[in-house]
Amino acid sequence: MRRIWVLFFLFWNNSFTQELLYKSPIRHKLSQHIVAQNIFLENDYILTDKDISAAVRVQHHERTVYYLSLQFSDQGPVNFIIDDKDFSTNGELFFIDLHTNGWVGPYYKYMLNRNSAFISGRLHTDQILIEYSVADNNYSGFPVKKIIKPIRKSVHQDSIPRTLRRKRTSRERDKILLTGYWPPSNEGIRPFSTNEIILNPNGWIGNNWEDRGYDIVSYFPTFYPADCTDCGQGDGDLEVDYQDTSEDWFNIIDSINPVAIITFSRGFIDYSWELEWKYYNLATWNYDFTPPYLPTPNPPDSHMPVNGRRYTSLPLDPIIYAIDSANLGLNPYVDYTTGAGAYLSEFMGYHGAWTKARMDSANVPCYLAGHIHVGGLIDWETAHEAVKISLREVIKVVDYYKQLPGDINGDGVISITDLIIIVFHILGTNEMSAEQIQTADLNFDLVITIEDVLKLADIVMGN
Repeated sequence: MRRIWVLFFLFWNNSFTQELLYKSPIRHKLSQHIVAQNIFLENDYILTDKDISAAVRVQHHERTVYYLSLQFSDQGPVNFIIDDKDFSTNGELFFIDLHTNGWVGPYYKYMLNRNSAFISGRLHTDQILIEYSVADNNYSGFPVKKIIKPIRKSVHQDSIPRTLRRKRTSRERDKILLTGYWPPSNEGIRPFSTNEIILNPNGWIGNNWEDRGYDIVSYFPTFYPADCTDCGQGDGDLEVDYQDTSEDWFNIIDSINPVAIITFSRGFIDYSWELEWKYYNLATWNYDFTPPYLPTPNPPDSHMPVNGRRYTSLPLDPIIYAIDSANLGLNPYVDYTTGAGAYLSEFMGYHGAWTKARMDSANVPCYLAGHIHVGGLIDWETAHEAVKISLREVIKVVDYYKQLPGDINGDGVISITDLIIIVFHILGTNEMSAEQIQTADLNFDLVITIEDVLKLADIVMGN
């Protein structure tokens, strides 16, 4: 029953959890050290009235702050169910990792209005301090009741069938697009910027990156200071502004026609590498910094119903495995529970998946698109390493899709055009290149025969 209950919430909850506007916990402003009695827990747990009564109460200016300390038997992923009924209208809630001093939050009552059950962002630790503050004399109860310890499924390194892989041959280089927002997400992709005068004086590293046959290009805003916390709108490409983002986005897409897209933004103030599973065509967004404060049009996609969903196509499990294996000290996971935060992260994640769908419908290859939230405590060098690791996994999949047997002209689709090319080759009317012969060899016998034609005809006809 426990697994069923957890899965129900994981797949049906639709609320705000990522990319919260920056604010630090009151704990970081207190002169006194908070001493709270640890509540020792193992797995999933419902906090009792006795547990909640053990919370330490502190006065800070005109707010009353409640602290509850939780100690788990092992380090691992932790989420919380936040109860709307006991959340005061002026309440403010944080979950603090006592090992790193990172946090998830703040949460406010208005964020919870969509659902009676709301799942917090994920921490990966064994010691958490819950901070809940209310205006004086406005306490209506403690809003955290249920603790979830998700069962992390094992992932394996590679989801691409090895038997179908082929060695990539030289061709005109395609481009992969990276975008970022608040640091460290913008700094992690800065070395891929082609603007070497202003944004990337150390030089563009994306030209035929790692000799993998792709140019990697990045776009992002800049901030002053660069290591800002409460960063604001920023300057340059893709400012933290809905209208600016949309205009810049479609100009970028039209100029480079990327075969894959990874959008990044800052997530929780922790060490997470959070891969977002779905993005919503919302009509209710958090305000940005400059009027008009909401997207125009709103919802952005007129061809999708309000709250309609688009999904990532990034290789989730291989990226998680690769990040884990690199021992960078990061907490990689997939957020299946919610959208990407109803702010610029959601907006960008949706634009990526939306663009892929539009390019698919126009038979223009864009094989992958998805969004990754980058924890705010990750240093820039580590963020860059994690970006490169994620890129390598994306390129593996793009290589595979580009070399699908039967796509002889390399346009990303198998069609009558490919059938004509192989027939003309057999008739001696037109000779295929060595790469095209490799792709047309559907039975892998190293020669092009009528059998390959028949197999390709079956694919074209949907058989």
